[in-house]
Amino acid sequence: MVAGGGLVGLTAGIALRQVGFDTLVCEQNPEIDAIGASIGLWDNALTVFDKLGVGAAIRAAGWPSVIQHRNPAGQFIDEHSSKLASIEATMIRRWKLTELLAEELGPDHLRTSAQVTGYQERDHGVVVEFADGTTEHADLLVGADGVYSRVRERLSPGEVAQEYLNHRVWRGLVPASAVPEITSEFMVVGRERTRSTVVLSGEGTVFWVLAQFNSPPLRGSSKEEALARVPHLHDGGWPFYLREAIEATPEDRVVRNRIMSVPRQSRWVSSHVALAGDAAHALSPHIGSGASLGVEDAAVLADFLSNNDIPTALRAYEADRVQRYIEIYRWTDRIAEAAGEPETYVKEFCSYHRWMTAGRSTG
Repeated sequence: MVAGGGLVGLTAGIALRQVGFDTLVCEQNPEIDAIGASIGLWDNALTVFDKLGVGAAIRAAGWPSVIQHRNPAGQFIDEHSSKLASIEATMIRRWKLTELLAEELGPDHLRTSAQVTGYQERDHGVVVEFADGTTEHADLLVGADGVYSRVRERLSPGEVAQEYLNHRVWRGLVPASAVPEITSEFMVVGRERTRSTVVLSGEGTVFWVLAQFNSPPLRGSSKEEALARVPHLHDGGWPFYLREAIEATPEDRVVRNRIMSVPRQSRWVSSHVALAGDAAHALSPHIGSGASLGVEDAAVLADFLSNNDIPTALRAYEADRVQRYIEIYRWTDRIAEAAGEPETYVKEFCSYHRWMTAGRSTG
């Protein structure tokens, strides 16, 4: 049984089915949905989706993207941006990705309006508890229920989500016709610890995102606050269509988030329970890889379970993931510390992504 019908939960459900589990993914909402506009998937996630048989459909629905970095004057920051050219990334609308995964999982393996609120572990499995007061037995419970995970709350009491460096992010999705033609894609690293990108997102849409570390107190609407930060990122005189994209986004469709993260976990499993994705390691989006790493978690878990009994597999999974995330958190801190120095930020960001995709772990 998988708690959470988001990206990681659906991926875990598909991966576990492929290694022989009769899997049920439980989603608390009445229907499968996705928060946010678009998402970037790196090579480690795309490799997993290829293995699960959905990679081609995801690529067809998305848009290939290679990140380069510029400053507010439009100048390429340094040579490090070109080193990402060999790393495959795909931008895709979140709802479309969720739809494709739900279709692959199949309706018989998905239950909506089913919020997992806790569990009781037994010698040979777990009794999973639901918000409506019912319970069900499972051999394995995977907590993929996000940053405010109820499964993590039971597994590691007191490990609650925390705000990350007063970090704010604004996002939106607009029709491609609402902005001038985008002929190249890049990340702008600006003043006041800001960064932003405007990218094609498939199906005739454009996705924009703007983020700031140590954001000052917010006083205006989401759209006003996003527009107020455009001068930090664009000096004018060169084609960067952030202002146009924000202005074309209806106020109620500008997504503004306070960034929450999960404390570094030393415990990911018990004998019949495992965490995956944001439930285990909600990461600040400044490293641009939390979703892809969550997909990686699901695949690694399934790989270990394909060759071992459940308790043995979960211990191996925990050892693998804890060691990998020790390094990821080090990178997270290094990139954040460099945010005030664009050249250093780009160097650290690119070095991290080369390390992450080249060093992905498998069971």
